[in-house]
Amino acid sequence: MDKILAILSYLSVGVTVGIISAMLGIGGGVLLVPALLFIWACSMHTAVGTSLAVIAVGSLAAATRHFMLGNVNLALVAPLAVGMMAGSFFIGAPLAEMIPGELLRKIFGALLVVMGLRMIGLFPYLVEVLHNSGSG
Repeated sequence: MDKILAILSYLSVGVTVGIISAMLGIGGGVLLVPALLFIWACSMHTAVGTSLAVIAVGSLAAATRHFMLGNVNLALVAPLAVGMMAGSFFIGAPLAEMIPGELLRKIFGALLVVMGLRMIGLFPYLVEVLHNSGSG
């Protein structure tokens, strides 16, 4: 019974992450890494690696569907993909291995906060407030 519940929890999180990442183009890691950390108590390094492996499959499915819907700019795909593959394989993954898990987790959290504030339009406002409070 425990194994069935575990599989159902994996499937539930996978479906939820798939829906949200395909809708918003977030790649799933924004949701999957915290799920792996907090639900299944993975280390940060394991959460990142597992998330990337899962995202590869989910992204291919979502990209295929978006291509069918006419939502893919093919002129951008190849150069971005080559750059991403090179940066990921030669720099990102080795660099992540050198950074302690707790620091990696804090960097991830800070990035989420900054990007979230920027996406909802508060980042420029906060920068202006901080700038004005320091000059007056």
